[in-house]
Amino acid sequence: MPEHLSDDARGCIEVIKQSMPANIYSALDSFLLSAFGTAWALHKLAAHTINDPNFEHVITVGDNGAEAQSPWLAILNKQAALMASLGDRLGLDPKSRAALKLPGAKQRKSKFAGLLGQTGSSPSLSS
Repeated sequence: MPEHLSDDARGCIEVIKQSMPANIYSALDSFLLSAFGTAWALHKLAAHTINDPNFEHVITVGDNGAEAQSPWLAILNKQAALMASLGDRLGLDPKSRAALKLPGAKQRKSKFAGLLGQTGSSPSLSS
């Protein structure tokens, strides 16, 4: 676990590692995991800031009085986008997890297998 990460980022990485099968990540993945954990920690900070009752979504900027969106909203959205991108690479979304090929792992049979008289996972389009 990289020492430079915040407690929130470290906690995020621990949850990820405990939620995934053993030996799914190697030392090389520590960089992506660190980036994901940091993005999550910043997203959490932005969410807490935005949820403060005194938070102002629009702020007045400059001498001309122009209004602008709070930078915290941009931080929240950018970190969410980064987490989605990194999460896909780390197998953290349902589609990515379903595609994981683990040695010795057995595919669980769907409770819907056999419906409509089909033995495979999807009906043939050529019939």
